[in-house]
Amino acid sequence: MDPNPTEGPQAELSGQTDADLLAHMAMAGEDPGAARAAWEVFYRRHVAYLYGVCLRAYGALLGGPAGAADLTADAFRLAYENADKFDPAGIADPERLRLRARAWLGWIARRLVQETLRGRRRVPTKSLRLDHWQQVPAADRPERAPSPDERLVHQALASLNEREQLVIRTTFQWYRPEKRHQRLPNEVAAELARTLGTTPENLRQLRRRALRKIAEFVRGQAGPRMKETTDAQETPRQAPRRRRG
Repeated sequence: MDPNPTEGPQAELSGQTDADLLAHMAMAGEDPGAARAAWEVFYRRHVAYLYGVCLRAYGALLGGPAGAADLTADAFRLAYENADKFDPAGIADPERLRLRARAWLGWIARRLVQETLRGRRRVPTKSLRLDHWQQVPAADRPERAPSPDERLVHQALASLNEREQLVIRTTFQWYRPEKRHQRLPNEVAAELARTLGTTPENLRQLRRRALRKIAEFVRGQAGPRMKETTDAQETPRQAPRRRRG
């Protein structure tokens, strides 16, 4: 499958950033033709990468290449359905947007695997044919309000600079809670280092600094929150006045 089509509406979109393509997909209700064309370009651009990630990370768990292909297909379906949820975070550079889009796709795949392991669902068997995915309906899912802790983490991430956010978001994609020592796969670290114009060794230092900033931000915000809670608990209630007869 040619990642750079030379004719048709896909050719007109091939030079657009991933944020632009996802914006077209998010408007499938208004312009389904443009949404399908944008999806094809997005799919061609990232399918080999995402399939490789799914195969290396989850292939053994899902039964080999066929299971990785199913996971890849389902991740692209959810990306199409939730294109409006992609947050470019104000990034304009195409290379950094590409990395952010791939991290987002990887996060979707990881969540699917987590749900599978928890027994909530199985990874559905779907084809990777373009004609199938061009007819994917929009999702209708209720959104859950973030908890105070989740909002605090989002605020902490937003306090980081662009480079630090990219490193942390990519790191979270590969986080394994059961492992004491966390590290990115070599190929992912190499690609991230190339995108940021640094080395894998410097990435580790950048990650440590970013994690330290997050911890300091959370501690700084937790103090006022705890004080507000304590003050609210300790404020005496005013006793009702007795009426005089």
